[in-house]
Amino acid sequence: MFVERIQLRANVVAVSLAVAVLGAAVAGCDPTTGPRSVEVTTSRTAGVAEFSADEVSFLEEIRINDAALPGKSEQELVAAGHVTCEHLRAGVSVLDETSAVEQTYQFDQGPLFVSAATTNLCPDFS
Repeated sequence: MFVERIQLRANVVAVSLAVAVLGAAVAGCDPTTGPRSVEVTTSRTAGVAEFSADEVSFLEEIRINDAALPGKSEQELVAAGHVTCEHLRAGVSVLDETSAVEQTYQFDQGPLFVSAATTNLCPDFS
């Protein structure tokens, strides 16, 4: 199991790097742009548990990979995933966004979180 997790993480990092390079090339962005804050600001009404199919898939992937942000509700996780997509669309590289997520939330599953967001919440980016 430990070896599989290391292999999965290495694959996620490799895919993230490829997406970052391709995304920067397509968008004509400078890949050295620094990370932006990833603080969660939710526009959802507190207590609302209605999610789109993509958001449910995102939450399932987060649960499967044990990549939930520490102390965050499902609504906050979804909001953070959407913020991640917004940052990536604005030109932040995948690697910079991954680092920003890890620093902001003090956890080491940034690659898995960003991968889940790009796969489920902004597939147009991935």
